[in-house]
Amino acid sequence: MIKNLLLCSYISTACATDVGLIKTIDNRTNDTSETIVDSQDTEDTDTQEPSDSPTTLNGNVGYVNYYLRQVACPACVGEAQEISVEFTAKFFENTTASHTEWIPTIGTCTDQLLISVPSTNKIDLGQSINIVGMPNQFTAYNQSNEYYTTIYESMYDRDTLHTINFQSEDPLQFMSIRGFDTLEPYTMLYVDPSYAFAAPIYRSGMTFSWTPYGSDSNFMITIAVYTPDGSQLLGYVACTSPDQGFMTVPASVLQSFPSGGLAAIHLARHRVEYVPYQPLGGYVESHMEWEVVGTGTLQ
Repeated sequence: MIKNLLLCSYISTACATDVGLIKTIDNRTNDTSETIVDSQDTEDTDTQEPSDSPTTLNGNVGYVNYYLRQVACPACVGEAQEISVEFTAKFFENTTASHTEWIPTIGTCTDQLLISVPSTNKIDLGQSINIVGMPNQFTAYNQSNEYYTTIYESMYDRDTLHTINFQSEDPLQFMSIRGFDTLEPYTMLYVDPSYAFAAPIYRSGMTFSWTPYGSDSNFMITIAVYTPDGSQLLGYVACTSPDQGFMTVPASVLQSFPSGGLAAIHLARHRVEYVPYQPLGGYVESHMEWEVVGTGTLQ
């Protein structure tokens, strides 16, 4: 049985307030159904650009993270539920630091993923903020000058322009993203622990594919590998590409792991935009994440 720990626990990070990327394999349950990833039909919506700012804007003054995670086999990776949606926002004095610098350069792979949170002087913008999509809306509450809430997946409006309403400042807008209609190999999405880890992950190079694709987002695949009995983490690799519908994790980063190792596979769409925000004199970093976690076995 694999210990239940976050990716932050075994990488040198500053993850005190971040959601961990990797969780490990744990308890077993009985369920033979398969995961449907994200089959909700949506109509593409063009991003609406904020109005031009009359004065120069410098640096980053905020960070908005909207994160949906779907786990194919929750019992296999130590999760309590299949789908979770989290919204986080914070605003701060002007800085040149970015909250998404940890995402590897597009087209590269790494086994040294460093998730870092820059130090900032946070600003109090009221007890709560209201986030309005279409048709849903929700409220995030101030917790030590960071705004946080969780919502049900049914309240997540895909590919939708959202407005953040403050108590005393002008509103701020960001665009959400959507997930996947298909992911291959589909066997990595088995939900029954007795069938999980059926997907072969080839050490000679492994290609994953997804639909829809072609957005302006980036894509990252992270594979964490454990011993065949799940008792020890052996390592991990993270590779990035444009949202082109497929990615091959090369043999050069997989061959160091032994055949038979269990794998937790994280496939994530990331979109990072910098939204001009005149009231604070800079840009708010908008970070949209949609992640699916599957399982497999190295061969």
